[in-house]
Amino acid sequence: MRLRLRVKHWRIEMNQSGTGDIEIWRMNAFTDTPFLGNPAGVVLDGDGLTDSQKQLIAPQLNSISETVYLCSPNDPAADIRLEFYTSTCEVDLCGHATIAAMFALAHSGRIAGASGVREVRAETRVGVLQLTLEFVAGKLSLVTMIQPFPEFCELPGRAQVADVLGLEQAAIRTDIPVGCASTGIWSAYVPLAGQQALAAVHVDFSLIESLWPDNPEFAGIYPFVMLGRSGDKQSTQIQGRFFCPPKFGIAEDPITGTASGALAAYLIHHGLMEEADQLEVRQGVEMGSEGRLIARQTGNGAIAICGQAVPIYRGRLTL
Repeated sequence: MRLRLRVKHWRIEMNQSGTGDIEIWRMNAFTDTPFLGNPAGVVLDGDGLTDSQKQLIAPQLNSISETVYLCSPNDPAADIRLEFYTSTCEVDLCGHATIAAMFALAHSGRIAGASGVREVRAETRVGVLQLTLEFVAGKLSLVTMIQPFPEFCELPGRAQVADVLGLEQAAIRTDIPVGCASTGIWSAYVPLAGQQALAAVHVDFSLIESLWPDNPEFAGIYPFVMLGRSGDKQSTQIQGRFFCPPKFGIAEDPITGTASGALAAYLIHHGLMEEADQLEVRQGVEMGSEGRLIARQTGNGAIAICGQAVPIYRGRLTL
């Protein structure tokens, strides 16, 4: 039986059986070019799959980062529920997989629009998030995801940052603080002196968790370089990289949506970016999988990230 979820006079359709005929996609997010950006596995019919099945399927669709499962919501305020799995575990939130899921729905024909904006309320483990889908001439052109309100704190293992990144202490800027922020996941942010230092990062993965050993939800370390500000676009531009503890099964994430949103909040919090600015994020350059996204602060202080995704392949999962 196919479940039809009404969303502002349109429908998201999902197969509830969980066996036999499950539509799957491989998408690349935060890019409009195939094989760049961040890959995401998307399972459009997550209802009926057990947690163990979801964990087994996830690395088959995406061994680099997350696979997302679209399920019926438990929260009456939501239109759909999103569950995110890496190759080793379930995680609370994933920005690039959320963007990829909406584009997969559009490419599959399960959602549609002529021109204008549609809203989806997505249930996640960090709450119900608002997604805005922009359609142009019948095609989905952009998805905006509003993240949970930002939180900030100091990094307990600040003294070990250079050792974790495999850099000399001089490569880390002292005029911009090292610290942590979260808009759904906690990450550590480290400003570097230049792109040469960013390219030279050689992470000691055995040390990442020691940066914040008391926080099992600590997702990783984000070294970045401030590239400047574009006054005509009111944009602050950065280039970054993101590295995760081994337990998540992700070494380096090509471009990280949730962590990039938290970085925008972090820069505003420390007076390094104007509240009216948007953050232009470039990531994945050193991996040969460059992606780009926009992050900005909304009127109520939450952070929104904006991006695209392109399909790589579509198939059917048989169980």
